[in-house]
Amino acid sequence: MNRKSVSIILAYIVLSSALGLSGYLYFDLNERTTKLQLDHSSLVNRHNILQSNYSELEYGYQTLNDTHHILINDYTQLNQTHQILIVEYNNLNTSYQVLSLNYNNVTESHQILAHNYTDLKQDHSELSSNYTTLEQDYNELSTRYASLLSDYNALSEAFDNPLSYEEIPSTDELEQWLATDETDEIQYSKPNFVCGDFAVMLSLHAKTEQWDIGVVAVFGHTESDESFAHAFNAMICEEGLVYVEPQTDEVWSYENHEEITEGNWWEFPDVGHIYVEECIIILWYD
Repeated sequence: MNRKSVSIILAYIVLSSALGLSGYLYFDLNERTTKLQLDHSSLVNRHNILQSNYSELEYGYQTLNDTHHILINDYTQLNQTHQILIVEYNNLNTSYQVLSLNYNNVTESHQILAHNYTDLKQDHSELSSNYTTLEQDYNELSTRYASLLSDYNALSEAFDNPLSYEEIPSTDELEQWLATDETDEIQYSKPNFVCGDFAVMLSLHAKTEQWDIGVVAVFGHTESDESFAHAFNAMICEEGLVYVEPQTDEVWSYENHEEITEGNWWEFPDVGHIYVEECIIILWYD
């Protein structure tokens, strides 16, 4: 073979190899192109997704940023409000301390007032009880006063005026009347109210009954020679002359209802024998 043929053969071989390599390269390039196209589509999709996510994140960021500014403003206002509240709290705390002190003072005053109220309530109860007692006493005294005034008026009239007429009771009627008369209930008080006062008082009381009771005074001595002086009443009843001890309402008489005379011994109730040296009729009896 000549060189030309060898060259042609070699060129053919090289061309064949080049064509084969080109075909292989083309096929590989085509696969890679297809893969790259797929990867490009995937990247485009991912880019679109990322772009969408970025837009959302950007929107979210903007929203958060706006919210952040709002929160900062709110925080600033809240912080200012907090400072104001702290001042108000301090003022309120100071006021609370003052009110607490005032409350303690008021509580102490209340306890004192409660104690005073209890004392006043007890005093009121005692005063009310005393008032009731005094009112009862006043009513009793008013009733007693009215009765005494009536008796006084009757006695005053009896003392100032003579009997318009005279009634003579029996001894039984006299004793029954003496049981209701209150002369004997008067307290003996020397020298304010003694035997002569009893006798005059009983005489005036009897005068309101239209009875004529006299007053007799006797002076003498006892069997042991002790001096004796006494005043009592005398009255002529249906049975005759009787004597009355106004301090005890005792009624007695002597034999044949005779009158006490001077210079003789006479029996007196609760005293015994008395020698009468002088007998004085202070208020006459008929």
